[in-house]
Amino acid sequence: MAIAILFTSCSEDDDVNGTAPRGEYDGGYFILHEGGGPLSPFTYVDDNGTVDTNAFETANPTELPFGGFNQDMFFSDDRAFVISGQSSSVTVLDRFSLTLINTVDTDFENPRYGVVVGNKAFVTNSGDFMSTADDFVTVIDLNDYSTSTIVVGDVVNRIYAANNNVYVLNGSFGSGNAITVINPDSESIIGSIDLGAGNSPDTAVLNANSLYVLANNGGATGSVIEINIGTNAIVNTVSLPASLTTPKHISIDGATTYFTNGTAVYGYATNNPQISTTPVLEYNSSSSFGAMYGFTVKDGIIYIADAGDFVSNGQAFEYDLNGNLMTTISTGVAPNGFFFND
Repeated sequence: MAIAILFTSCSEDDDVNGTAPRGEYDGGYFILHEGGGPLSPFTYVDDNGTVDTNAFETANPTELPFGGFNQDMFFSDDRAFVISGQSSSVTVLDRFSLTLINTVDTDFENPRYGVVVGNKAFVTNSGDFMSTADDFVTVIDLNDYSTSTIVVGDVVNRIYAANNNVYVLNGSFGSGNAITVINPDSESIIGSIDLGAGNSPDTAVLNANSLYVLANNGGATGSVIEINIGTNAIVNTVSLPASLTTPKHISIDGATTYFTNGTAVYGYATNNPQISTTPVLEYNSSSSFGAMYGFTVKDGIIYIADAGDFVSNGQAFEYDLNGNLMTTISTGVAPNGFFFND
């Protein structure tokens, strides 16, 4: 597999103006690979569009690829964290050089998603997949990488941080209908937000002073529920069209909210939600389960990941907001998301 090695330079003016690159991988974005491992954990695309499908190996030539079933990637100021379900671990990298720093492998069982607040990382764990009573959150002290746990006792999945609170979505594949609120300082549960019957929180996006939650009923119609993060109160609910029965992803770019249904992307004005059933774009996929596996919209570009058959290399696509294909990227196995290093 060809590797495009990146070269960067900076001038004295860059240093004076405070714009000198912080490392080889400053800027650009990562595409995480969810394939069974150990395989190359992610693809890196720099700001010029140069692609390195073996960025970790490029930065760590004496290290073996890590993980397998990589679920999520998240950042602190200078570190990147990759959650690996197969090894029940979190790999810690220098965010801008990708140099391996540490591997944390205690107090995890089927880890899912993570977020950093201050000097702590919070990682959700599904525990035994046959039960939700044992689902929990692992807390990593980023000073020494020691760990502790918070038992939630309800299904846990995606996690977000805002207004000095941690929000854990209690929803997965149509089950659950709440959000657990955790105080990151005391590492204790301080509340729960009831979304109502049938509103299983699948994913969410933070924007301004709100958390926008995409809820569905496991194959029924969905809705977008807006929560004020200052009061943790539901302030608005937008019902999605009844013909769109498989909403999966949500993203906000500028004044527009985007969501996916099948292999199509739809958009509406966030503050004036008149939703058309005509998609912004629709693409063709031969994958039964890997179509639209990853999605986001940022700075006027729509990013889509297609996982294919989960054993071969996948693809990622960049579209403009009119639905025109701009770029096709070959990735590693099962690309599942886009993580911007800016």
